Amino acid sequence: MKIKIFLIQLLFYSTFIYSQNKVKTVKINGRLQYDYEFLSREKSNEKFNGFEFRRVHLSARGKLSTKIKYKIETDFSHGKIGFRDVYIKFTTKKYGNFSIGSVAEPTGLDMMTSSKYSSFFERAMLTSLQKFRWGAGLHYENFQLLNGRLGLQMAFTNNGNNLEGFKDEHLEKGNNFVARVSSAPLFNKDKKHLIHLGFNYANRPANDLKFRPENHMGEKYHYVFPLATKQNEYGFEFAGEYKNISLQTEYKLRETDNKNNLNYSISGYYISGSYFITGENRPYKHGAFGRVKPKKDIENGGFGAFEILFRFSNMTASGGLLNVNPTLPRQINNITFGLNWYLTSHARIMYNYVITNDNNNILGNLNGHLIRAQIDF
Repeated sequence: MKIKIFLIQLLFYSTFIYSQNKVKTVKINGRLQYDYEFLSREKSNEKFNGFEFRRVHLSARGKLSTKIKYKIETDFSHGKIGFRDVYIKFTTKKYGNFSIGSVAEPTGLDMMTSSKYSSFFERAMLTSLQKFRWGAGLHYENFQLLNGRLGLQMAFTNNGNNLEGFKDEHLEKGNNFVARVSSAPLFNKDKKHLIHLGFNYANRPANDLKFRPENHMGEKYHYVFPLATKQNEYGFEFAGEYKNISLQTEYKLRETDNKNNLNYSISGYYISGSYFITGENRPYKHGAFGRVKPKKDIENGGFGAFEILFRFSNMTASGGLLNVNPTLPRQINNITFGLNWYLTSHARIMYNYVITNDNNNILGNLNGHLIRAQIDF
């Protein structure tokens, strides 16, 4: 019932804005990702076969003036309403853009690339060091520094839950500060040449770490950080692209301040590669990758675009962290092989085969076959 009321209100709101003629643009956008996952352990007869609506997004965005923009985006997957991009943005050419509300926190290249454009089924494990992709608060971005060669992003956000509208009634417990600097020292859009470099930092109140090994329906690892007060995250980014070949890697370290002065740290990295058999490339703008456009899609007599993928990713816990989490693995390694079929620029079918080695000698490696049908509009 809540979802129906929200949809009616959104339609009414869009119609009302048009009728008042107070905006230059209003656009309704959406995203649908429908997933199948088949998971199994090498030495176990137990299997998991399931499907879900991974993402069901609906949004309205536009301008109230030449300098004031807005966006309201929510996710309805699992029958719940969760906030995503919900903000008011004040834009300036000289000083950058200022936003109030919920925006994706600038914590790395993989995180800043939308799920609409991400090559892989799930983001790399190291992105789980951040509890949630979005944060509500104050945000700033400026990609025009050094004649457009340097980008600066910062955020000061609360610790509210997105399923509760990011309401935070305990600001005295601390907030999150996030900053990112990114640059493309080599970027030739016409020749499809790119080198991307980036560094990101975050300071947050400490929290437990829960994550899945690059699937969304399997079991989670849950690391606890006893007596922890603050956590610092440091991330480094690199990407390179030459025509239809691209490489991407990141490293992130999470260190925790705690009252017993133990080394509760955990780090992660990944290395990934992409190759378009049909000759396309991954467009790049403002420190992130964007929408792939097939040279000849199915609407124009072609077969679309085909992309093959590889990724190796790792998470490693410190000895101190293992002492308080003795049943959890010190290292988790993931190997992913993938194939994407872009029927059009707004529709694709994805397949990932994921091998997870978490040093489980009893059950063996976790193998996953992941299939997704996706559209956005």
